[in-house]
Amino acid sequence: MNGWKKTLACLFLVFSTSYSASAAVPGEIDYVEDFALAPDRTVPLQQLIPGTEDYYFYHCLHLQDTEQYDKVEQLLQDWIKRHNYTPRVREILNRQTLLTYAANPQKSLDYLRQQLNLQFNHQRERLDAKPNLPTTLDQKLISRQTLTERAMRQYQNLQGFEDPALDWLVGVELKPELRRHLLQRLQRPDYPNLPKLVVDDLTFPNSGGFGSFGVHKLLLLAQLDECL
Repeated sequence: MNGWKKTLACLFLVFSTSYSASAAVPGEIDYVEDFALAPDRTVPLQQLIPGTEDYYFYHCLHLQDTEQYDKVEQLLQDWIKRHNYTPRVREILNRQTLLTYAANPQKSLDYLRQQLNLQFNHQRERLDAKPNLPTTLDQKLISRQTLTERAMRQYQNLQGFEDPALDWLVGVELKPELRRHLLQRLQRPDYPNLPKLVVDDLTFPNSGGFGSFGVHKLLLLAQLDECL
């Protein structure tokens, strides 16, 4: 047995649905034996009522056993129109796909790929290939200056900065409106220039006065004296 026949034999065992007597209706086991053991299977086929599933199934099975695959295709069309895609239709389709592989391998492979939902998206890994993507980040894109300018453009206040950024924003020369928002968000007094920031904000128009921000209440005694 050559390679493709071995492959088809394995696929047939996995893919094809076996028809057993346990799946038959009561009393049908007698016909299964008559069909399977008949020297001439066209004789028991005459017992079947045209248009029934048994009629289509056993006729297709006989045509496949006698390698009349073109007639199976014609009969399958009528069967599907009348009964849709039943389990027995699928069984014959599976058998037809495997049995006609030698004549039309691509059609059989396409059917198997669709029914089994096979995906072949893997790519060959080349160990000696040079990377065609950057291996380092452009520092200009992630620099503090670039990110600061982006945050300033996007927001009218310091909303674009998270709390850890406040530690270095304290030392940056900010517009009065941004300085006020900074003081509003500060939660610690341990900044050397905090008294100056507080006084500059108090002297800027529309100040809420001393005590309007939480950080005012956190000022140390030395810082309060410096504010005075």
